[in-house]
Amino acid sequence: MTSSAQSHVLTQVTDLCRTILDKGAPNIEPGMSLTRDLGFDSMQLMQFFAGIETHYPAIVLEDWFIAHYAGARDTVGSVADYVASALHQVAAE
Repeated sequence: MTSSAQSHVLTQVTDLCRTILDKGAPNIEPGMSLTRDLGFDSMQLMQFFAGIETHYPAIVLEDWFIAHYAGARDTVGSVADYVASALHQVAAE
C-alpha cells in the first residue's frame, strides 16, 4: 500500500476518533492510545470498531485490540497501520 493510501487511512481513523470524542476534538496524534490517552470507554470502542467496519467492511478490529490493548499499544497509528496492511492483503487476493 502506498504511503498516500496509508496517510488516507490514518486521516480517516483520526477523523473517526474526533467524531466519537465529540468534545472539541483534541489534537490527535498517531502515538496516542485509544483507551489511555483518548479515554475511550467500552461504548466508544464499540463505536470505533463499527465506524472502521463501515469504512472498511473487510476489516474486523477485535483481534487487533486484544493483541494491542496491553501496554497502551492500542494507538491511533497502530490501528491505521493494521487497517492499511489488511487492505493491502485483501487487494492482493
